[in-house]
Amino acid sequence: MRSEVRRVKVYLSSTVSDLEKYRAAVLARLRKLPLDVIAMEDYAAFDERPLEKCLADVASCDVYVGLFAFRYGYVPDVGPQNPDGRSITELQYRKAGEAGRKRLIFLVEDGASWPMGHVDALTDPGAPSATGIKRLRDELKKVHGIGWFTNPGDLAADVVSAVAADLQLPPGAIAPPRPVAEPPHPRKLVHDLHLLHAPKDREAAAQLAAAVGAMWNVTTSSTDLLTNTPQEMLTLDRAVTAARTVGLLLSPPLMTVLAENPDRTRRVLNLARARTGHPLLGIVTPGSDPDTVATEAAQWDITETLAESATLTLPNRVHAALLQTVGLQRPDHEIGLPVVVVAMTDTEADGLLGTASGQVREILEGFGLPPESIRARYGTTRVDWKPFGAEGLLIAQVLESAVSGLSEPDLRLRGRKIRLQPYLFDDLLSYDLAHSLVFQDIARNGCLVVADELSLLDPDLNDAFRASPLYEGPQISLITLSPGDPAAGTPHELIRQVLAERLHHPHYRFDDALDPLCEMNVASRRHLDRWLRASLPQTLDAYRNARPSADKARRLEAELGTRPTGAMARLVTEG
Repeated sequence: MRSEVRRVKVYLSSTVSDLEKYRAAVLARLRKLPLDVIAMEDYAAFDERPLEKCLADVASCDVYVGLFAFRYGYVPDVGPQNPDGRSITELQYRKAGEAGRKRLIFLVEDGASWPMGHVDALTDPGAPSATGIKRLRDELKKVHGIGWFTNPGDLAADVVSAVAADLQLPPGAIAPPRPVAEPPHPRKLVHDLHLLHAPKDREAAAQLAAAVGAMWNVTTSSTDLLTNTPQEMLTLDRAVTAARTVGLLLSPPLMTVLAENPDRTRRVLNLARARTGHPLLGIVTPGSDPDTVATEAAQWDITETLAESATLTLPNRVHAALLQTVGLQRPDHEIGLPVVVVAMTDTEADGLLGTASGQVREILEGFGLPPESIRARYGTTRVDWKPFGAEGLLIAQVLESAVSGLSEPDLRLRGRKIRLQPYLFDDLLSYDLAHSLVFQDIARNGCLVVADELSLLDPDLNDAFRASPLYEGPQISLITLSPGDPAAGTPHELIRQVLAERLHHPHYRFDDALDPLCEMNVASRRHLDRWLRASLPQTLDAYRNARPSADKARRLEAELGTRPTGAMARLVTEG
């Protein structure tokens, strides 16, 4: 008679309500292995008390798998099995250690996007559970090699790999390996706060970053405010576009740095404001006079300042500010999309309308739009442009609405979320060399350009656009918006003719090459939304996958003496 072979037992432990989806994913994968898996989900049929039963199961298992987020969990009554008033999750962990079982530990990453209601430190900061989970997480990090996780699929695959490796299961026993993860998108937002500070405040910046680091991903820089050269501007741009908001550590040394070179300071601060879409966060260093520092900071349009008070520490003030501006519900895959708006200001519109003659006058008169109604479409800045009439939305609102609608059903974006990151057309009009590499970078790797066709009739704007890298950038998604209905006939055909004469390359992409990333003469918001929904997913992918460079490939082939290959062309890109 053949004896029965005992199957290896694995115990899965975690809090339940906050990790339900994660437990389900792990259980589904573990139960495909030749194992007996024990979990809280199996206890409903037992009459024994849950604590006694689950601790007995932990002691009898071969491998303990513990998943930990930011909840301490249910605490059974104090008694012989729980003299110290610990949670059932911690008791399971310690029982596995007492029984000499292998313990595989997985933690949600510090600062990961996580529901506020499932973070004990936020729901009840003064409760024992808040200190309990922090103490337990700190201990786990010190004692174990940690597997970090942020989503159910990756966690399940990592748990299966760890269990299989520990038990030395044959390769065929493991479920098919997960596909190789995509490399991180180059414009993925990975930081919550990018903190600029004076070189003398390096220690204070590090202490503040560490104090809020449990919930927020903070980077610091003592050199970004000293940015001058094109290469330094490109480095600054990449640091800022990876963050959701930018702050300054306000102190007397910082005010000295800001005042040393006002032009440099304005350039850096304007870039930070434009990319994040938030006011700059001014954080007053302890020991500085808050009123004096706030007054000096206001000269640089830093109007929101945070200072320590008798009731709130500085880290608490920063935490509250980030909750308001960033929020805890940060998307796991938020991608920054460079966007440039080419439109007139109200002053430029006055100049164009007041001197309109020839074809420009014919276009304006043909659409039947009174000069005052056209003038009302433009405001103090370029983003004040209202593309679909004076009563409509600003261009920034139109684009945000379209992007929001695209992100909701995530099929097109494959779970990613777009965050628009504006680049100012004024930086091109000024011909400031400091911005040259920044615009070359987004033109080469992918960005969205939205242009007003009337504004392109302005000679200065047209010349600046044609002289910029955006005019013939290989990865540019370009759309031009018409001032009137294409059904108007003659004026519409006339503006197309004028633009074809002035914008040879975009017109070729649109009319001859039928490039789906180039659309012209759009006169309705519905048409704009439809084009954005189709083009933006391609734009994001274009930024990840730079086009092969035929010239570079040929030069490399000549050096190596090989025949052309597709693989070589893919490796040698324009980026």
